[in-house]
Amino acid sequence: MKELKQSTFFCLMLLFTFSNCKDEKPIPTDCTDVHWAYTGEEGPDHWVDLCTGYSACDGISQSPVDLTGAVEDNSLTGVSLNYGTTPVEIENNGHTIEFVCEAGSKVTLNGTEYELLQFHYHGLSEHEVAGQHYPLEVHFVNKASDDNYAVIGIFIEEGAENELFTQFLEHFPHEEGSYADHATEIDLAGLLPDNLSYYNYNGSLTTPPCSEVVNWYVLKNKITASAAQIAEFQGILHNNYRPVRNLEGRSILVHNE
Repeated sequence: MKELKQSTFFCLMLLFTFSNCKDEKPIPTDCTDVHWAYTGEEGPDHWVDLCTGYSACDGISQSPVDLTGAVEDNSLTGVSLNYGTTPVEIENNGHTIEFVCEAGSKVTLNGTEYELLQFHYHGLSEHEVAGQHYPLEVHFVNKASDDNYAVIGIFIEEGAENELFTQFLEHFPHEEGSYADHATEIDLAGLLPDNLSYYNYNGSLTTPPCSEVVNWYVLKNKITASAAQIAEFQGILHNNYRPVRNLEGRSILVHNE
């Protein structure tokens, strides 16, 4: 009888294990059609489980972070900006409003030259300072010849109306997957504050695949937009921000102009 009970128990355990295995779906290896989001079961806490190509989302050099405790580093150099005027194609990709720029706008950061690819918006801000979010954050995504990235982040706070934002909002594609061409050229440098002091740290893309190939330059000085402009942005962006990640021993440096 004892052997029968043990045999029955063993069979039940095998059945339970087999049932669980059947319920588990394999993680896709091709991320092309994988949908991710900012909330729910496809949100930031689950990105790493959506596709094997998103494994970096659980890495130790992730972004964004809280920028509190930054230390001034006199070896850092100023931002050498050579952003020109350019027409842009505006895309609503379902995760953000992205402005794709024509080639030619460049920036040199601590001896490395990068070319601007695009800029896009997050609301609320992704980076924090002393636990504080700002209403919006814009990211200028620049790429070097070695395929590493430098992203210039700028906080946007409520204040005076932003004339360039007025132009943007007139052309915003509100439907996911839709595009709009901005007929007039945009003075890209006009989107940045006059003082380019920055926080600097090594991190990642803030969206899947979360690749840890980004040198972050988050400007200390903010630009402004009116309450109405911010509300319209946020109404389109729908809280498209990733929560801050642990520093995991990384240092945040500061360059003051």
